[in-house]
Amino acid sequence: MTHADRPLTTTTVTGRAYSHTRPRGAAPWRPQAKARATLEHVLVVLDEYADHLPLTGRQVFYRLVGAYGYDKTEAGYARLLDVLNRARRAGRVPWGAIRDDGAVVAAPHHFDGMPGFWRAVRDTAGAFRLDRQAGQPLELEVWCEAAGMVPQLARVADPFGVAVYSSGGFDSVTVKRDAAARIVNRSRPTCVLHIGDLDADGCAIVDAAADDVIAFCNDAGGIAPTFVRVALTPAQVRDYSLPTAPQKARKDGQRLRGGALAETVQAEALEPATLARLVRDSIEARIDRAALDRVMAHELDVRAELVAAVDRFAP
Repeated sequence: MTHADRPLTTTTVTGRAYSHTRPRGAAPWRPQAKARATLEHVLVVLDEYADHLPLTGRQVFYRLVGAYGYDKTEAGYARLLDVLNRARRAGRVPWGAIRDDGAVVAAPHHFDGMPGFWRAVRDTAGAFRLDRQAGQPLELEVWCEAAGMVPQLARVADPFGVAVYSSGGFDSVTVKRDAAARIVNRSRPTCVLHIGDLDADGCAIVDAAADDVIAFCNDAGGIAPTFVRVALTPAQVRDYSLPTAPQKARKDGQRLRGGALAETVQAEALEPATLARLVRDSIEARIDRAALDRVMAHELDVRAELVAAVDRFAP
């Protein structure tokens, strides 16, 4: 069923009725030829990067641009989002394959009685972990601009015990102050590995965040962090032939340090596998592997003891 021939429906919200033609809930879909071709390409991309799901809509978009010559415009991106929306509602694309940030949830925790409680205790014991950064020369963090990329980056960073944060952009002074608060409480230096867009805004975000976090740390008398830009860099744009777009004018008239860029490239233009490798290499270059191995061996021993203890005492 196309947009044109979908029947008009009426929805009532807080006592008001209004009409719409947009799909609601799970909706059947018979895409026209162009949308069908896009969907086929989307499915190929999702299969190719199955180990890195969920992908953001922007990451899928750049894969289509690079692999299939997809229309590299905001209008083209909007059309892709519409296809993803319809395809997910129709069951043609798995819901979990695409990351689109939604509501913040605060739900009360509960158990289904004592058996459920003991299952949760045993599951917790079986997932026991120590601080895998213990004994390391640096405390590492990964920051990225796009919140939708956090699950992919966490999949790479988690085995090393490295946390991933969404940096929050220019306006989130709370995020920067909170970052400084956790950093100053550490006994060893912190290194932030950052992934951001290559444009005036993207580079300025990490510059502004670095300046602010460092200032907060200095105010508290703690050790200020260092910042390393893992992606994107001009060299990566050249090496990976990443698609670019015209640079947007800055409302405040500021220019990128070192001169304004003629074009902008989003971090999501990097292939997920390439980004994962860059992050993994950056982490491995800064850790003591022997120290990590010792922590993980001790972790296995403690986990086994905890599981055995739960099995002894659980009814």
